[in-house]
Amino acid sequence: MIHLHYMSTRENKPMGWGIVTQQGAELWDAEPVFKGDSVSLRDKLMLFFYPKKFLLYRYIERDIQSKQKMGHKYRILDVGCGTGAAVIDMKKLFGKQVEVVGIDVVHLQVDIAKKRLQKYGVWAQIDWFDGAHMSFQNDSFDAVYTSDVLGHVEDVETWLYEIHRVLKPGGVLALFAESALGDHAYIRNYLMKRGLNTDPHKQFHISLFSKDRLRSMLQAAGFDIKAMYTTVWATFFVHPDEMYASFQEHGGFFMLRHLNAALHWIKKKTHPYSTAAAELYSLLEMLTVGRWVESQGYIILARKEKVSRLRRL
Repeated sequence: MIHLHYMSTRENKPMGWGIVTQQGAELWDAEPVFKGDSVSLRDKLMLFFYPKKFLLYRYIERDIQSKQKMGHKYRILDVGCGTGAAVIDMKKLFGKQVEVVGIDVVHLQVDIAKKRLQKYGVWAQIDWFDGAHMSFQNDSFDAVYTSDVLGHVEDVETWLYEIHRVLKPGGVLALFAESALGDHAYIRNYLMKRGLNTDPHKQFHISLFSKDRLRSMLQAAGFDIKAMYTTVWATFFVHPDEMYASFQEHGGFFMLRHLNAALHWIKKKTHPYSTAAAELYSLLEMLTVGRWVESQGYIILARKEKVSRLRRL
């Protein structure tokens, strides 16, 4: 769940998640799922209510388990680590035998991440990078985790090349990528074509591609895609809060606007139960129709091939 993290600007105005700094950066802040000293079975079951993390973490965990007998240190790179939530989660979930490194393009987020790791008693390397070139040797990591990042990357081909380069042969990529609206996002396509923005982060999404285009780019970069799951087809009904502000600002679409307002009110009044139910539904949807439906945003589980087919310019 996204949590607002406030700090003061020079004018003593609060900044938080989704707020633009004077440098033009959007701050992202999320709390880790695992906050205790150890991860219990109850904690692990909480991942059912974080569907993206459930699938991404599980994919990496299975790879760790398959390589435990090899005896080498398993290394994970979190590309676009934000304020460190996933770094903390993976360190606590996978244990001391796993090394996690986080990198991000926003200096402020890197600073916050370092302090947050101290707060939760976790040690991990957190560094700044320029968004394109990663200061690691070839074949450095067993896994790369990256979520909600690709849509903000200007040069996606170079970015994918770098991820492929730093991964060991056969290493895994656990990726969530924002995308263009798919053919099955009927309500959102209808609204977008008529001037209502359904993407709350539209100004920051500079690289949104279709499912087929995402697949071809990853394959060209040298990745063997094991699975792609869309998220979330029924967004209008499950996450009415994502469209509420746009409906209110636009003022049109009388029936849909009032239905959205009613759903938004119900979800707000019944939180946190409604939120938990919505997230659990999202996971079930991904695991059932998610492989075939084309909505917006994809969980991509892939593995590095031995030779990249992407020629670096």
